[in-house]
Amino acid sequence: MNKEPKPDGQPAWAQELAKSPFREPMFTEEMKAGILNRGKFADLQHTRDLGSSWRRRIPVLAAGLCALLLLTAVWGWQALPALRQLVPLTDPGHAYEWTPRTLYKENGVPKLQAFAGGDYAAGAPAGAAWFLMSPIEELEGKHVRITAVHRDSGTILEELAETEITADMAYEGGTDSSFKDATRIVSRFGLPLAGLWKFDLLIDGEKYGDIVFDVPDGSWEPSPSFVTDLSEEEAKTAASKGAHPRSVTGVEGRVAFLGMDFAAGKPNKYMWHFWGPDEELTGDLTFTAVKQHSHEIIDVFQTDIRPSPMYGADAMLPSMMMLPSPGLWRIMASIDGQLFGSVVVEVR
Repeated sequence: MNKEPKPDGQPAWAQELAKSPFREPMFTEEMKAGILNRGKFADLQHTRDLGSSWRRRIPVLAAGLCALLLLTAVWGWQALPALRQLVPLTDPGHAYEWTPRTLYKENGVPKLQAFAGGDYAAGAPAGAAWFLMSPIEELEGKHVRITAVHRDSGTILEELAETEITADMAYEGGTDSSFKDATRIVSRFGLPLAGLWKFDLLIDGEKYGDIVFDVPDGSWEPSPSFVTDLSEEEAKTAASKGAHPRSVTGVEGRVAFLGMDFAAGKPNKYMWHFWGPDEELTGDLTFTAVKQHSHEIIDVFQTDIRPSPMYGADAMLPSMMMLPSPGLWRIMASIDGQLFGSVVVEVR
């Protein structure tokens, strides 16, 4: 074998290994172009598959996002009353349902009109007159009932318990011809919360008309203290015992309490004083309370009340009360479901 090196410095056997073992080229330009084209096709197909996959996923993701937003909206609507006040009532029917109005018409004809007492506000009874544009001859012997619902909290109350319509409810209308031959119903009109209230007036269980009032909030200034007016005999008895005049907190001539300041979460005894006619001071007495900036009404104390003149008040009774958190609270006294009066206290 010739082992002489070639002029380029490589032995002959190395040059032989560098040559193709095939007589003809096995990897032609056509084969190369085919492989490249298949690679491009595969990349294009992969891109198309990804696009198709995302197109299939987008509706599912969108549906899930919509469900999440809906759940969030529902929770916010239920948990945050302030949110309900900020969201406009865009639905025409719903907007009308809660539009404040004191006149109800049927087919364009006035059927019911209501007037509330002058400076009415949440937490204080103001009285209201309800004029039914129907003569007493049509309504006498039937029964009227008025219910109310608070838009932002859903609180429902009975403004007027079922009452028989009698001849003395006829209203001649005076000089106002629009009230000629009308029937007048009166109610306490004491609302525990500020905001929109819708009243449904029913005759023998059938809706006669509805009214919407936008009730302003009452004062949140803590109720003042004052000295009760004792009778002459009570004053003599107190003086003989060296007792000082009794200082109570509340609304003079309506409702007040004697006792220590309220401390959050701590029950204490309170002596309540009431002023009013005997018929108002007879029935089931319920104390409820609402905190400032809240629509949640909590139950505080329940008992019954009867006239019991003492220490200048027309009725007195003891109670054990507790408020759960610090801040300003309005304590409301209701007799037979009708708001009698309220006091505002600051809880430590």
